[in-house]
Amino acid sequence: MDKLNVAVVGAGIYGINHVNAYLSNPNVNLAAVCDLNENLREKIEEQYHVKTYGKVEDMLENEEIDAVSIATPDFSHAAPALQAIRYGKHVLIEKPLATTLEDARAIIAEAEKKNVRVAVDYHKRWDPASIQIKNELAKPEAGKVIRGYMSMDDIIDVPTKWFNWSDKSSPVHFLGTHCYDLIRWYMGCEVTEVYAVGTKEYLKSMGIDTYDSIQAFLTFENGCHWTVENSWVLPTGFAKNNDGHTQILTTNSLLRVDSQNRGVEIFDDSRYRTPNYCFMQMFEGRPVGFGYDPINDFVRCLQYDLPFIANAKDGLEAEKIAEAVHKSVETASAVKIEKEIK
Repeated sequence: MDKLNVAVVGAGIYGINHVNAYLSNPNVNLAAVCDLNENLREKIEEQYHVKTYGKVEDMLENEEIDAVSIATPDFSHAAPALQAIRYGKHVLIEKPLATTLEDARAIIAEAEKKNVRVAVDYHKRWDPASIQIKNELAKPEAGKVIRGYMSMDDIIDVPTKWFNWSDKSSPVHFLGTHCYDLIRWYMGCEVTEVYAVGTKEYLKSMGIDTYDSIQAFLTFENGCHWTVENSWVLPTGFAKNNDGHTQILTTNSLLRVDSQNRGVEIFDDSRYRTPNYCFMQMFEGRPVGFGYDPINDFVRCLQYDLPFIANAKDGLEAEKIAEAVHKSVETASAVKIEKEIK
């Protein structure tokens, strides 16, 4: 089987994981990496011996590439994705697909026009706990889902120290979109209505104009109701960089997931820690974990012409929910979500 020539656009905090995944995949040739940061490009060339570019178009013009990973900040996915698609490249886009419906639909339209494929990295679908819940709900004896609850929160270092673009995103786009996608996957149907409330005080007082926390109430086509809570202002001293919980009540069962404490606890002189050992680790010089699985799955699906586990339609539906949540917060009213017309 011929190797796929793949490139990565955006090699920051998360993009470097795409670099590591592709370098360790025997079916991939990492052709190039593109990033605006010159110092970062120099480090990548020195450490990984991969050619780098400062402009996406220069990379696409000069390299033989089959597919591109887009791992730029939330708000800047559309431009590089559209460039790659127009050059006839398949793309894997970090969640969210885009931060506006206009951009999401533009990506899908261009991909259809150029006959290329688009996957979205909703890596929570590869989490072993999520797979267990998906399989449990599929059993006839599980019963009908009555209600669900999901939370996903980050420590305050994420919007204040990790990124300089937090005001161009929100807990909805950075965290909530994971939840919306995962719940859609569990339910097997779409959201019809959203009601949400939000708080914008703490981060705004620090000069970052975005929401601290947003709580959303989602109604699905099957009549099920879900509550989703997202924030990124947990205290720095929290045991992990993020927290997450799920609880699902059905007519026959109660399912719970604790994504914060997965059973490994570490005590030292600095703080108590509960690492997510399932997510990303290095083992024998190879990256392992469900954070890398969707990147490798992207390659597998392209090589064997298989359907993506999370595709552009999934990205669009999650963005529809995200926009409805923001609109509901701003208008203090319920927002209906229209079904896509084929």
